[in-house]
Amino acid sequence: MFAFLKKIFQAKLPHAALAWQQAGNESGSAYWLYAAPVHLVLQRDSFSLAGPVPLQLDLEDAEALTRSLNTHFAADSLQFFWHQHQWFLRLQQNPHMETTHPQRAVNQDINLFLPTGSGASAWASFQNELQMLLFEHPVNIAREKQRLPTLNSIWCYGGGQLAQ
Repeated sequence: MFAFLKKIFQAKLPHAALAWQQAGNESGSAYWLYAAPVHLVLQRDSFSLAGPVPLQLDLEDAEALTRSLNTHFAADSLQFFWHQHQWFLRLQQNPHMETTHPQRAVNQDINLFLPTGSGASAWASFQNELQMLLFEHPVNIAREKQRLPTLNSIWCYGGGQLAQ
């Protein structure tokens, strides 16, 4: 009996899928992740995650970025959603990776907190493509002019699927 309870408590809850559903949306059989907009800072030989996390965006900027991301990644069956000041990412399949809440990585070398697991290398490729797309996005160019931190990455975490 204790082994059964231990397994229950160690199970990873699909936090993002639950939050999406609790907000009144259908989660279906998709795999859901929180997708926090973040600002990465180049250090001497690594990147660190700057606070605040998530990076605060106004509605117009969030909608523009969401449209761009969804247009770019449509062929990959990835879809970003902006809902109640929070981004979600819907995947068709489990990416087979373990993630870390971004608050644990603030002001630290992010290499210690990047996704792990059999899908981590594919995820790193997606992250690189995403960061290149964000680099010259008009929202970030405007933020730079205003001396605001740019949204130069998305930190995904809390993933999972709800049982059907």
